[in-house]
Amino acid sequence: MEERLYELEDKVQDLELEVHDLRGRIQLLEDKPDVRPSLIGHNVWVLIPLVAIISWMVVEIFD
Repeated sequence: MEERLYELEDKVQDLELEVHDLRGRIQLLEDKPDVRPSLIGHNVWVLIPLVAIISWMVVEIFD
């Protein structure tokens, strides 16, 4: 009976540590600034060469 009590106390301590860890993670997520997703995304610099290539092709076709 006493051994079972020690096992349960260990499980309770493990769960308390896990709850503490999860609360810390929640706090980090709440403190994190909101990032709004844009329509294009964060890789706008990729579009610059693509637009240049497409523009060059249009100029070559209609020139």
